[in-house]
Amino acid sequence: MSRSPYIYSRLIAIIIAAVAMITTVAHADSPPTPPQLLDASPPSKNILSLPDGSLEILYLQRGKQCVSIRSTDGGKTWSQPHAEFPFTKSGAGIPVTLVDRDGELHAILTVRRGDGRKPTVDYFIDIWHCRTSKKRTEWSEPQRIFAGYVGSLNGITQLPSGRIVLPHQYWVPGRKSTPPTGSHIVTTTYTDDGGKTWTQSPAELTAPCEANYIGSNYGACEPCMLPLKDGRAWMLMRSQTGYMYQSFSPDGADWTPAVASPFIASNSPASLLRLTDGRIVVFWNNCENPSRVDGAPIYTSRDALHVAISEDEGQTWQGFREVVRDPLRNESPPKQGDRGTAYPYSAETPEGDIILATGQGGGRISLMRIDPDWITATTAADDFSDGLEGWCTFKPFGPAARYWRDRTTGPVLIEHPSQSGKQVLHVRRPDEKPADEAVWNFPAGRTGRLTLRLKQQPGFQGGRIVLADRFIPPGDPVTDKLAAFVMPLSTEGDIADHDWHTMELSWNLDQHVCRVKIDGTSTTELPLVNPQSGAVSYLCLASTADELDEAGFLVESVRADVTAP
Repeated sequence: MSRSPYIYSRLIAIIIAAVAMITTVAHADSPPTPPQLLDASPPSKNILSLPDGSLEILYLQRGKQCVSIRSTDGGKTWSQPHAEFPFTKSGAGIPVTLVDRDGELHAILTVRRGDGRKPTVDYFIDIWHCRTSKKRTEWSEPQRIFAGYVGSLNGITQLPSGRIVLPHQYWVPGRKSTPPTGSHIVTTTYTDDGGKTWTQSPAELTAPCEANYIGSNYGACEPCMLPLKDGRAWMLMRSQTGYMYQSFSPDGADWTPAVASPFIASNSPASLLRLTDGRIVVFWNNCENPSRVDGAPIYTSRDALHVAISEDEGQTWQGFREVVRDPLRNESPPKQGDRGTAYPYSAETPEGDIILATGQGGGRISLMRIDPDWITATTAADDFSDGLEGWCTFKPFGPAARYWRDRTTGPVLIEHPSQSGKQVLHVRRPDEKPADEAVWNFPAGRTGRLTLRLKQQPGFQGGRIVLADRFIPPGDPVTDKLAAFVMPLSTEGDIADHDWHTMELSWNLDQHVCRVKIDGTSTTELPLVNPQSGAVSYLCLASTADELDEAGFLVESVRADVTAP
């Protein structure tokens, strides 16, 4: 009898463990939650995860002070502003924040100086720092830690040694934004005494520039960094090369020469996040820059922001998924100012989800909640029951001037010809503007299968199905060159009978082939178009009609299954 309490307690423990196991298995079997929009207009984008599990955003009330808002429910609701420290300097940027290993908060701000227009001559953007002490009960007096001209700051990091490192760029006085390496240099400024004194690294990291680029040749700029488990620090930086550039450091001060990373990218910065389970998450714009139009350049492609995740310290990556699409992507853009989905900032919730704030321009800044398991999913499908939210269907048209070009809606949803209450995608060329094109993202894979249900309408004048490894703006002529595989849709052949057909495209990048089946029967093999293609993550459906084509083709559903990420 004396052992009965022990037996009962063991029984209870076993029951609890069994319930937990059932719950875990049920959760594992349930599909991951797609990214959720929490707020379309947060007051600032730099989100901080605090030791108590709450989230915090610091922002400036212009000409007055820095304030904070806090969330204890994973970003769903936020507190009223709380005064942090006075900051009356005009021209200050978004605070970049860090909680150090002692629990104290550091705030880094950029401040404009001078009233001219020549960077580092009569116009400067300096870096300022202040920090808390005594368990966040007091703030230090803000001090300038770098004088010069810097761009946007994308994070500050504390290394295992205790050193706090701020990666940033600066404009070299008198240097023009031209080849060979542009006007900017990337370096770090660091402190070993908790922010009392700061030292600039001797590193001068650059990236190559090419003539005739569509924008300004700044060179390497707007870096972010992350400590790796092997003791090194890893830096990613924006460039105009079509790739993120990267560098490594043993201490945050000395850095290897910058080289191209595996990440295709438009001229936009990245963000790095270490999850508590050890995985690394990167946010960036996996986008191809738009081609010139009659010699005129177009604003860089920031229509979609992407996310990937690594379980092996960045050696391999999964995902390459669109996590945010420009909510105004189908409209003509504003003629001035930055726009799109770029400049991501992220943090982790106590539940293991990711909170992301990103975007530029009016109506384009979003606060999102992301399930990491959604990033590593190997299947995606769409039957248009939720409309075209998951697609980019804009159509650029007309002349280009000052990096601007008109846009209008391209492919649209229409009622299914034989199923009441269901919609299908209609791809055609309804007017004198360029032909329709629709772009859809799915989990990246070196091998996989894409399945479509489609129908060519009577009068159809041609189309194509394209698989690619990056977002290519709809209507861009570079698609055929950069695509992994291209499947022409002709007015004759296996699906020209105006009936519904199931088409399967099974690709294998290592074998340089994509095998096509129609209604279960093998028909053809597509060769690899771009030998440099990475894991396939994009579908493009396009009309290729040279003249008006009201008929076009219909798409009932799409599904992608990745077998080897």
